[in-house]
Parts: sequence; C-alpha cells; structure tokens
Amino acid sequence: MTMLHGTVETGLLRALTRGAETRAFPLIVAAVAMATTLSMTIPFGTLLVAAVLLAPRRWRSIAATSSIGAAIGALVLYLVFHHLGWNRFFVAYPDVVRSTAWRDATSWLGGYGVPSLLVIAALPVPLTPALMFAAISRLPVAEVLLALWLGKLVKYTLYAWLASAFPSPWIRRVQDRIATLHAALSRAQALDPDSRHRAAPGTSSPGPTERPQP
Repeated sequence: MTMLHGTVETGLLRALTRGAETRAFPLIVAAVAMATTLSMTIPFGTLLVAAVLLAPRRWRSIAATSSIGAAIGALVLYLVFHHLGWNRFFVAYPDVVRSTAWRDATSWLGGYGVPSLLVIAALPVPLTPALMFAAISRLPVAEVLLALWLGKLVKYTLYAWLASAFPSPWIRRVQDRIATLHAALSRAQALDPDSRHRAAPGTSSPGPTERPQP
C-alpha cells in the first residue's frame, strides 16, 4: 500500500511539473488537491509546496484554487459518509472510531459544531475523522462546505506564502531537483519494457536519445 501511495504521489508530482508553465497550472493544482483529499491518505501539503516552488509568483492563485479543489473533494467524502449512516460507517471504518483523532473530532464538533470544523481544516491535523463525524451527524451541507473552504484557504495561503518567501537561490535549487526527478522518471518510463509494449503499433515511446556506452 505504501508503494502504491508513493507511485500515485510521484505521478501527481509529474503532472504538476508538466503543467507548471501553462496558464491552467492553478487549476491543475486544484485537481491534485481534490484527488489527494479523496484518497484520504496522500498528504497534499508537500505537493502544494512543490507547486509553489515551480511557480512562486502565482502562489496566491495556487492557494485559492487549491482550497476550492480540496473543499470539493471533502464535500464528496462528506456526502459518501452521510449516505453510509452510523451502522454501515462503524462496520466500514472500525479503526477510525477507535482512534485518538476520532475522539478529538467528536469532542470538538460535539461542543462547538461547524465552526470547529473550520479550525480543524485550518490546522495541520487529520481532517477525515472530523469530516466523517460531521457527515453522520447530519450537519448542514452548505455550512460544512463553507467551513472546509475557509479553513483550507487559511492553511494553504500560509503554506504557499511561506514557500514563495524562500530565498531565490534555494527555490532555484529545488526547481532544478524537481526537474531532474521528472527527467529521471521520464527516462525510466521510456526504458520500461511494459511501457514499450503498451505503445501503439508503428509508434515509439517518447524519451531522450541514448548514446551507446563506450
């Protein structure tokens, strides 16, 4: 499972690297934010920082669109959990209801309601248990969506601003490393026998031209 998550995260990073120079880059980051939220396991914070380092001048739009994408993904999960109901939820997620994060979420939401969901969404803590409890507690959908969006907007704006405020030489160094990683992944894909077999007849897999070894 860890290997699968690493592969997915690498694929998302590759998508960010390819789209960094396009006008639609903030929308691409928003799609990545939604995908990672739906996964419930892949952290988006590191991908957000990578996206800002790839386009530091666009950190505001990246933070804004990312918060919208993450909020939409969280709303989809909310509706899924809401549809499950208490009984099926406990059967489907027995480990969650025994976790410390679940106890904290139930305490916060039980005591303060929807505003506590905004605070949880803005903090670097797991959101899924709180989202699950909010869904099966039937909290108002519109209020939940607003709280999720505002919380994510606060958190992602802070992350993006900090990433964009790094010294320029450090940003260029990270950008070079990301570009190197992307190039290495592309070469590995080009040399993968399975990827060559999947290519259409009469076409060749894209990749750098290799020189013969002496």
